[in-house]
Amino acid sequence: MLKQGFYCALGTPLDKDGNIIAESLASHIESQIEAGVSGLLLMGTMGMLGCVRESQYRETVKIAVEAVKGRVPLMVGAADNSIARIKDRLNVLNEYDVAVVVTAPYYFALNKETALNSLKAAAEGTSKELYLYDHPYTARYKLNFDDVLELSQISNVKGIKTGDPVLLKALLDTTEIKKDFTPIFSNSDLFAMGWAYGVRHLLDGIFACFPKTIKDIGAALVAGNLEEAKLKLNLMMASRDKMFAGGIWPMFSKAMNLLGFPGNFAPDYEPALDTQNAKLMEEILKSMNEV
Repeated sequence: MLKQGFYCALGTPLDKDGNIIAESLASHIESQIEAGVSGLLLMGTMGMLGCVRESQYRETVKIAVEAVKGRVPLMVGAADNSIARIKDRLNVLNEYDVAVVVTAPYYFALNKETALNSLKAAAEGTSKELYLYDHPYTARYKLNFDDVLELSQISNVKGIKTGDPVLLKALLDTTEIKKDFTPIFSNSDLFAMGWAYGVRHLLDGIFACFPKTIKDIGAALVAGNLEEAKLKLNLMMASRDKMFAGGIWPMFSKAMNLLGFPGNFAPDYEPALDTQNAKLMEEILKSMNEV
């Protein structure tokens, strides 16, 4: 079972040619471990899996594994649009001490059979622990309870990351699923509600640029101080909303740079951040005592 707590979906720092910046990623990882995260997700949604050059995939994994040094679990995104392409990524991940995260394919329309064929093939392609990623905004299929129950019967399928509170509640309440299957909640607006219900595994990309804040939230939750945790969660979500208004990707990239992690953390087609929003991002981080 995964350790309870916060899991950060890391950003991926790239140079102007799309190559990974090793020192920046390593420093970013260190900041999250210092913040007390229970685990890390590399090349998830916030980590721009679909934007990372194929030539950089192995190098990014290698850098992260060396930076983590086994101190926390490291999960790595391996989703793609064919079983063959997923297996190319699994061939890399099978060499490292990591867990695998996969969504259903995200290009062609899917039905239950085609979506589950892809996910089952991914599980069969590795002996590593595999976590499903229910992300219907990216994948072309929304996993439901029966799908998850079926997939959980595969021995190395160990959990699911979902932002769907109804699916999450069903998975927490059922006695049909194996005991070592972990539901991970990714709907950050409802984290406090989820924690009050008994959710103990929280994962989001916004944690990447608020490490001090999540350290405080985690400490408050462990201490049973839900009101303090709610207050800080609400402040973080309000900050996130301002980032969305200014353009989430360039705002996120600017935030990471202000925290001391050089590189571009946004898709390379995103426009540069304007002066006004750059100043706003700095003000947001100052107001949250992150810089």
